Amino acid sequence: MSHETVSNSIGMPDYVLDAVRSMQGVKYAVPLYSGGALVKLADGNYQSVTVVGLDDTSLYGRPELIEGNIQDIYAENGFILVKDAEYSKLENPHVGSQFELNDHRGVIAGIARVATSGLYGTPTLYTTYKRAIQYIPNPRFTISYVLVEPKSASDIPRIKQQVEALGYRARTKEEFMKRTEDFFIYETGGGTNMLIMTLMSFIVGLSISGQTFYTFILENLERFGALKAIGTKSRDLIRMILFQASFTALTGYGLGVGLCVLLIYLARLRLPSYAAMVTFDNQ
Repeated sequence: MSHETVSNSIGMPDYVLDAVRSMQGVKYAVPLYSGGALVKLADGNYQSVTVVGLDDTSLYGRPELIEGNIQDIYAENGFILVKDAEYSKLENPHVGSQFELNDHRGVIAGIARVATSGLYGTPTLYTTYKRAIQYIPNPRFTISYVLVEPKSASDIPRIKQQVEALGYRARTKEEFMKRTEDFFIYETGGGTNMLIMTLMSFIVGLSISGQTFYTFILENLERFGALKAIGTKSRDLIRMILFQASFTALTGYGLGVGLCVLLIYLARLRLPSYAAMVTFDNQ
């Protein structure tokens, strides 16, 4: 396992899977393959993809299908395609669409959805473990990860200790996600760049808004004085100013988000492979 990010892996020998299955507290364990490949599309173009190989027997870790039948993954050359922000890079295929992967024919047997898109801007294909290692050139060891189901939550610390005794690391789902998130935020330029842009935008917006409202109050001092003279309380004047500021901020926020969505829509019309999403977390 890479020391930098758990999303990059080094192949493990088969005995690791057997050792994990025999550990105390393990209900069952299955292999998982994850690797990159280059597929040839129907129009002759090539596109990088991420291929995930599921355990042939259990298909443990399979995504939720929105089209097709999961059993069709066992059909000849069957693959499941994830429909996310990168989906259009494969020319918006449908069930039955074909492609080539290292001179092997591939057929889309189903369309699936996942909670989040991939981190590397490439479409994701699911297939069986045996097919993945057969289609994609690999080194001697092909097990990228071992998925473990503990008998109970109390067995997790014991399993971690046993795995570390083998020279590997065991991580829960939450720890896996947190380590990947920390890597991209703190150990790459992405987090720093986003922080700098956010701070600059906040400072510029705050200075312009503050100057605008300061000018507004100076120009309307006589009106505020008239309201005060007829009995308006100071707290009512403060509430009125705060309401105006909040209304303006929300209006500007809505216009900004709307403009971003419009620009993303226009970019997708010109660039079919352009992938961007506006969610609640990244607004």
